[in-house]
Amino acid sequence: MTAMRADAGRGWSWIVEGWRLFVKAPGGWIVILLIYFGINFVLSLIPLIGGLAYLLLSPVLTGGVLYGADTQARGKALDISHLFRGFRDQERMGPLVMLGLISLAGYALMVLIAVGFVGGGLATGIVMDNAGQDFSPEMIEGLFGAGFMVLVLVELTIWAVILMAMFYAIPLVMLDRQDAWTAVQDSIAACWINMWPLLVFGLIGLVLAVIAAIPFGLGFLMLWPVMSCAVYASYREVFAEPAPTRVTLRK
Repeated sequence: MTAMRADAGRGWSWIVEGWRLFVKAPGGWIVILLIYFGINFVLSLIPLIGGLAYLLLSPVLTGGVLYGADTQARGKALDISHLFRGFRDQERMGPLVMLGLISLAGYALMVLIAVGFVGGGLATGIVMDNAGQDFSPEMIEGLFGAGFMVLVLVELTIWAVILMAMFYAIPLVMLDRQDAWTAVQDSIAACWINMWPLLVFGLIGLVLAVIAAIPFGLGFLMLWPVMSCAVYASYREVFAEPAPTRVTLRK
């Protein structure tokens, strides 16, 4: 699908739209939130396998959340069962799990690069020590400090690409029935051309997260569903179908 470019100020408007969807059924959204995080908590109790299962199933559950927002936006009632829509729709479950595999591959790449950096640093230290050259502590600190900064930049870049890949890919797969890889490519392209409204969106979301954390984190009961609905509002605008052209026929 072709993504459209939005103005920077739309980042705030998406959050406003997310709030409007939330207040239509606040109780339902809070229950969905509690079930979602309850599932994540149970998975977190399973060593190693639980974390992998979370990465694979998270797009399926998130797809259900966005399906609920889409249902509301179309004037229908939100239902708790919408959270599990991705599991019930067998045609969508496969591509959604594939998105989980893609994100898992991205995070695995980050781990491999970090391990390679540590291993390379140790090997370099051994070589320098065996060479018998006189390196001052300042020189060694500067060398490894520069390498660490490069590592941080590489890791942040990969992490940003993963976020860009998943941001619109999940609604594209769930709601527009795209295949996983095509959705990932379209999502990255859409995030790239809309970096400014998404930056505004993210910064406002960060400020709201700080505020939500103040009353013992209870504010997240509202903020999480609002931001989820805001993601849907962003998707709906960026990937909106163009209005049909009206042609006036002369008599």
